[in-house]
Amino acid sequence: MGDNGRLLVGDKGKILCGFRSENAQLIPEAKMRSYRAAKHLPEPGSREPSGGQQGSGRFGREAAWIKSFKGGPASYGDFLLAQPISDAINLAAISLRLGGRRLLWNSTSSKITNIPEANRYLTREYRPGWEL
Repeated sequence: MGDNGRLLVGDKGKILCGFRSENAQLIPEAKMRSYRAAKHLPEPGSREPSGGQQGSGRFGREAAWIKSFKGGPASYGDFLLAQPISDAINLAAISLRLGGRRLLWNSTSSKITNIPEANRYLTREYRPGWEL
């Protein structure tokens, strides 16, 4: 993992990954090995530092951005890649407003399923003339 990353903690385990969810690994390592074995995935070789797939440093990011415009893979600036990060940050803020309560999120319907009244924090009332 590079200079920063994320640790996702769930009911069934933990996932350690880069900031943009790259190089995701189940923790402990034994769980990752058994997952690879169950899915018939090869053990990884040497790992590139975070961001290595799309280049590192200023010029690597710019090259990835240009390639995406020419029909290549999406760059890290793609809005579709930013949505899960934005969702996580917004849900954390809602959880804090509710005293740190645990939220269950349905990404398909974009709704909080276990605390229906929390859904009011997902949108706002706009002033007349400023509606979306």
